[in-house]
Amino acid sequence: MLEVRRLHVSYGGLRAVHGVSLEVRTGEIVCIIGPNGAGKTSILNAVSGIVAPEAGDVLFEGQPIGGLPAHAVVARGIVQVPEGRLIFGTLSVEENLRVAAHRRGPFVLRRRDRPGLRRLFPALADKLDGPAAGLSGGEAQMLALARGLEAEPRLLLLDEPSLGLSPKMAEEVFALIRRLRDQGLTMLLVEQNVRQTLALADRGYVLESGRITLQGTASDLLSDHRLVSNYLGVSAGASLDPASGR
Repeated sequence: MLEVRRLHVSYGGLRAVHGVSLEVRTGEIVCIIGPNGAGKTSILNAVSGIVAPEAGDVLFEGQPIGGLPAHAVVARGIVQVPEGRLIFGTLSVEENLRVAAHRRGPFVLRRRDRPGLRRLFPALADKLDGPAAGLSGGEAQMLALARGLEAEPRLLLLDEPSLGLSPKMAEEVFALIRRLRDQGLTMLLVEQNVRQTLALADRGYVLESGRITLQGTASDLLSDHRLVSNYLGVSAGASLDPASGR
């Protein structure tokens, strides 16, 4: 579905992404993990049209989209849920959803579809008329996700969806991502919560200083001693069972 080939992204002469190549197949959750400043968000922004690649190719279903403006990328079915949520606090929850309703399809959360809204976002179902500024951090993240789904994504880009959330709310966000994957939605996920992310992803890439240093299936990455010692705080000789967290 998505192919990124030898992508370079720079800001004012400072290169943030160095020749990154990755792919996302239909129906997968693919994750990009790595430390702050590694270039993870820059990759998402280049795919979604927020920044123009300095070099390299971005292909969606075989068609080049690198350098297209963001609205044209959304029209093709790629939607990004940004880090920090960026909801409109002065608008109601329902108005936030309407702002994103550029296109219509199976993931649309129309007001008349209250059962669907309640099933996916029970915390929002009774707050549609209230101001978005009154939502908790976890509710605001759910609104950001719901708003992304309003745009009828075929590929959803998620940038740090658990950032700043309590462990309980983060688990609810990850559970929602699993449900969306079970419904057939394809996702590219940037996260720092490595253990939780690899527990639900199909494949992943490790990014350091703008370069991919590891890649593979989620299970392969969880068994790689370099990732285990560098990102999970477990000694290289210890085993890691994703079901138990060890």
